[in-house]
Amino acid sequence: MAFKKIVSFLIVVLELLLITQIAWADTTGEVNFEFSYSPESGELDGGANLNLKYTDSISDQHYLTADLLFSYPEEDFNLIRINEAFVQGIQTPWEEVDYRLGLLQITWGASDIMSPVDVVNPRPFSLSFTEEALEEKLPIPALNLEWYHSFTWWLEFLYQPYFVANYIPHSMEENMLVNQLAHSLTVDPSQLELSLSKENPQVDFLHPIWGIRTQGMLGNIDVALSYFQGYYLSSYPYQTQITYHPDGTLSSQVNSGYPRKTMVGLEFQGEFPLLEGSTFRGDLALFVPERWINQIIITQPDGTVITNQEEILNEPYWKASFGIDYTTEQDVVLNTAFVLGNPYEEGKDVSPYLFLSAEKTSEDGKWTPFITSGLSLWDGSMVNAVGTRYQPETNWEVSFTYTFSSGSPQSKLGAVGDGFFLGIEHVF
Repeated sequence: MAFKKIVSFLIVVLELLLITQIAWADTTGEVNFEFSYSPESGELDGGANLNLKYTDSISDQHYLTADLLFSYPEEDFNLIRINEAFVQGIQTPWEEVDYRLGLLQITWGASDIMSPVDVVNPRPFSLSFTEEALEEKLPIPALNLEWYHSFTWWLEFLYQPYFVANYIPHSMEENMLVNQLAHSLTVDPSQLELSLSKENPQVDFLHPIWGIRTQGMLGNIDVALSYFQGYYLSSYPYQTQITYHPDGTLSSQVNSGYPRKTMVGLEFQGEFPLLEGSTFRGDLALFVPERWINQIIITQPDGTVITNQEEILNEPYWKASFGIDYTTEQDVVLNTAFVLGNPYEEGKDVSPYLFLSAEKTSEDGKWTPFITSGLSLWDGSMVNAVGTRYQPETNWEVSFTYTFSSGSPQSKLGAVGDGFFLGIEHVF
């Protein structure tokens, strides 16, 4: 771990905090320090970030919000990242309309995490099983408009004229592809050299990504229906050229793109009638993908060329998330959830999971031990997170988590591995 760099970053954070408090009294934010240790590799790592959120009124009905993240840089990430930056209008240009325009984070879906309906924002790649990592999003340039039709129903419209993909370090993505190709070709990954190129879809002002969502009440149940027209946020290969060389090595050129997709979603949440003190929530999404075929061209050492086709996306499929929250008389918060498809699974890769979690806050409100378990119903692999959160003061929180998984590295959850995580957060 580059300890000196983290100390230097801490000094910069303290200076920014001082400047912020002097210059902008309306600025709020938080400072986070995260440390991790992998028993498997023996690596100790750490990072820090400063999140600043500034809001100011431009007029009686218009507001400006800027949400910036200064982080200890990871591979391919910038030191400064914009979480959100937008102009917001309240009851304008008509009394029944609100809007946001700029770099936005949009949340659809009733589920707490891994909602299949929450398809708008891309995400940074992470193997962490913490709640913060699962919820992290990257902003998109968009217009988000809400029209309040009545006290119980409103309509939301999304217009996005620029495409933003999921973030994953280029070297990591290439390594993942090398391992997948080497496994399918039954060769040593060290003997395979790979080059990856990506082609973004044509998205502009005349060919935008867009969506529409209506939300309201049916009896005592919150319901929302959504329709989204856009693209997959992770790329898929459409041409893979593999060349066998006389010395026994292989080289591969992978050309990938982002297929178009249509999503129709249903969200619902309310009180569970059979168990007092419990609530339920669920999301159901139907995806209709563009037909996507990977053309595989293999050149043998003697010059013979073999051509195959692999159909990656070819027909509609479902993803879902259903959960129940229950608080016992002893104030133990329990949650169980069935998930069909995680955020990185699409088409034939969609598989079922079961998640269980429990936590209890101490009587003085300072300690909250928790446990979360996830089980793949597809291959039996499992990941668990055990830890506690400690809140010595209202604006301070320390969290410690130990995660461990079971299953092969190729299984659904086995790749998460084992690790210790320490987090320190200060809100101001």
